[in-house]
Amino acid sequence: MFSEYIKLTGRGEKGRRALTQTEAYDALTSYLNGEADLLQLAVLLMLQRVRCETPAEAAGYIQALRNTISPQWQALNVDLDWPCFAGKKRQPPWLLLAAKLLAQRGKRIVLHGFNAIDAIKFQVEDACPALNIQIAHTPKQAQQILAQNNICYLPLSAYCPKLIPLLALREKVGLRTPLNTVARSLNPSNAPFAIHGVFHKGYEKLHAQAAMLTDEVNMIAFKGEGGESEVNPRVSSLICGVQTVAGKSTFIEEEWPTFLPEVGGAHTEVSAAYLHKVWSGEIEDVYGDAAVICTMAVLLKQFNERPTQQECLELATQYWQSRDKNV
Repeated sequence: MFSEYIKLTGRGEKGRRALTQTEAYDALTSYLNGEADLLQLAVLLMLQRVRCETPAEAAGYIQALRNTISPQWQALNVDLDWPCFAGKKRQPPWLLLAAKLLAQRGKRIVLHGFNAIDAIKFQVEDACPALNIQIAHTPKQAQQILAQNNICYLPLSAYCPKLIPLLALREKVGLRTPLNTVARSLNPSNAPFAIHGVFHKGYEKLHAQAAMLTDEVNMIAFKGEGGESEVNPRVSSLICGVQTVAGKSTFIEEEWPTFLPEVGGAHTEVSAAYLHKVWSGEIEDVYGDAAVICTMAVLLKQFNERPTQQECLELATQYWQSRDKNV
């Protein structure tokens, strides 16, 4: 049966086609149920990678993997889903400071990711302990941490371990697969808001279109710094997403202008210690401040805290300057 999905995707130029959402769901579900082997799935994923997965294929895979996530994770009371799967190389993960800032302002946030997806980069998970962002391995732990701090981090092994060997295909074949897109879209806590960073321009639209098909309520996606869910203030950003008003969901696009046109982005210290020094006010970093403020601003706009970009940037600046530096 699984070979039929490969045939549909890999036939000659005139005969091949993309899988429908239902077919993609059935294909991955059959693998997860042990009805197909890893080689068969890898072939299918690589055929899709050559032409780029469609929103319908991504949506089908998202639904199949969500079915493996315990309802206990999905029952957590969370405001914002924040996937972190890229890692950082040129800059430390400033997104963590933006997340801490939002948590101080009362938003309940679940960060989640996979530490080994790109081992040469500095991983977000590694920076969490130094910033007092605790890691949860069970829904009960997450519930307790969120009650105390409004923020926690979930390793992929805690909520969707079946995805780990599939992400490892990237190392074996040398290319990302559609499941690298899917990993960011699982929203394990079923939060009403989500933020996705993508590495390649164009994937922000794919993420948003897949979110429409999987009934996400409110999510935004953009080409983030290093592919992470963090705004690069040195360039303009196209934000694509889903917005739901009065029960009706629509696809949205919004351009955010460059915030720091004349500031370089190179950085010599990519570490949790450096992030902590900036948070505590021990040192100043113009780029870091801007990255936090811009990331915070696009989320404030998503939350509809203020009606305009400029007002959201001003409010984000105010929050950053008045943060509790001792937490």
